[in-house]
Amino acid sequence: MSNIYSDKAIKFIIAITGIYIAYYLFWRITRTINHSALLFSLVLLFGELYGIVNYFLFALMTKDIKKEERVTPLKNRSVDVFVPTYNEDIEVLEATLIGAINMNYEHKTYVLDDGRRSEVFELSKQLGCEYITREDNKNAKAGNINEALKKTSGEFIVILDADMVPQPDFIEKTLGYFKDSKTAIVQMPQEFYNLDSVQHPKNNSNWHEQQLFYHVIQPGRNSINAAFWCGSPSIVRREALENVGGVATESITEDFLTSIKLNSKGWKIQYHNEVLAFGIAPQSIHAFNLQRLRWAQGAMKILKSKNNPLIVPGLTIKQRLAHFSAIFTYFESYQKLIYIMVPVIVLFTGILPFKLTSGYEFFIHWAPYFLLLILSNKALGRGYFKYVPVEEYNILKMFTFIRASFSLFFSKKLSFRVTPKSVESSIKVKERHEVFLHIIVFAVVVLSFSFGIINLIGETFINYSSKVSAVVAVLWAGLNGYLLLLTLLNVLKRDYYRNGYRFHVHLDSRVVELTGTQLNASVKDISNRGIGLEDLDENITTNKSNVRVCLPDGILNLKGHIEYKKASEDGHKNIGLKFDELSLEQRMRLYKFLYVTVPRHIYNSSTGLQCNIEYCPEKNSKDLVVNSCDFKLDIDNQKNTPSLV
Repeated sequence: MSNIYSDKAIKFIIAITGIYIAYYLFWRITRTINHSALLFSLVLLFGELYGIVNYFLFALMTKDIKKEERVTPLKNRSVDVFVPTYNEDIEVLEATLIGAINMNYEHKTYVLDDGRRSEVFELSKQLGCEYITREDNKNAKAGNINEALKKTSGEFIVILDADMVPQPDFIEKTLGYFKDSKTAIVQMPQEFYNLDSVQHPKNNSNWHEQQLFYHVIQPGRNSINAAFWCGSPSIVRREALENVGGVATESITEDFLTSIKLNSKGWKIQYHNEVLAFGIAPQSIHAFNLQRLRWAQGAMKILKSKNNPLIVPGLTIKQRLAHFSAIFTYFESYQKLIYIMVPVIVLFTGILPFKLTSGYEFFIHWAPYFLLLILSNKALGRGYFKYVPVEEYNILKMFTFIRASFSLFFSKKLSFRVTPKSVESSIKVKERHEVFLHIIVFAVVVLSFSFGIINLIGETFINYSSKVSAVVAVLWAGLNGYLLLLTLLNVLKRDYYRNGYRFHVHLDSRVVELTGTQLNASVKDISNRGIGLEDLDENITTNKSNVRVCLPDGILNLKGHIEYKKASEDGHKNIGLKFDELSLEQRMRLYKFLYVTVPRHIYNSSTGLQCNIEYCPEKNSKDLVVNSCDFKLDIDNQKNTPSLV
């Protein structure tokens, strides 16, 4: 690991940055306020002050990272698994339940169905899960869990969202934390198997927008006993929840509010920084914004309540600051809007938000401040802080968070809306609607950039009083325009072809035609609905075929009909096959492979795992001989082009 991430280097960088920030702030307040454009000057200063406070809160939480413990699990404890559901696709829910029932530690799995759907009841029965429902949906997910608490008795409860598929050792690796009688919850990071989601930047197969929070901020909060519950995936102590009256219902961010209540009563929330479950990240910007709006509105509700972490009794100073920072961060969008609009105003009007003898004076003071903040954030981010993607997502969330902040002043009842787990047919129209304001801002920034260059060259419209300041404003607008363009392209150029995510894996297989002819093939990609095959020996002659796929637990026989046939550029013969209805046993094996085995290797490997498979010596043998059935993951090609369903 680079020396910049060592504890000593991080603390040194924080110290140097802090000292310079103090000097820079003194200089800004005493030397640069433009009294002839006072409001404009103070607005920019406000944006900088916000950033400085936010930086020190970030530094407080991340200067020390508490590593996850290796704990010995408690033995012979009763564990319930709660899977709350409302309207998620049955296939999504089934994958989670298959992962849940296959966890190693003895437990009972409960499906908490607020949708009161007969198909969910039948699925629960098929998989051997207990089914719980209620007459109404009062208090949404929080009310659903609280109702289940009354009807179950496990000492510990695993909470899994309907799309969050656990690993087999989930309970074993976390239950040991409860040896400390004051531990109320053990929270794990959220990771996602759909690497084509909107929160995964293009051409990046692993990093996503929440990783800085889950792999740096939460472990850092853990070191000051201020990690907070994120709902799923987690394991909770029943006694602790009952001690605070169950899951909090006063806010639509029930997990965060419950964390504040638990901490205020002396309970601990431990963070285990190991990925033990994989879910579905918001696929579209519509789903992404819906989720972020709910989080931000819930935070605003907490801020104006008696549970505001700055005033609620029982918290330590560090806990107050850490929990407040989780609310304070939603106001960053105002800072972002200020930073976008300041160069626009300067270029269109020639008015400067600061008073200086020269533009050089501002630059030589501001440049070290900016560079030190970038360096410090990079060091504190420990490899998860990536400046350009972070800025893109800050821009993407800007208007959503500004909208949410209005709930501070309005008492309209907020409703809990489930984040969509699949893509609707009208998604492209919704995408354009979601970024309409961003498009307008982008157009204004581009116009100001062009306007500024024209004026600098020929003084056509305005004679800028400071050429250096005008050049800085042009460069600033250019950077903003570039980031806005990247943000818009990230949304508008995305392709959506299917609801079921396609996993890129390499597996050996045989295609068996109705005539009995067997063709060797390689699996190119596979989903819960179909499979893409390549490198066939020869053209396939039928529309229906059997496929024998080599999985880690042996051969899986599948049937389906051909969706497409085509030849690749190198002449190889490829087909796409949509599965016929799968039996319960087939679904159990396929889903376990797709949603438990594959995501673990996608997350843990950047190069893939080589398959060690041998065929029988005879070319036309009907059987595949498997010595050790690992597989190779093609994680460098995640483009979601149509191939199956």
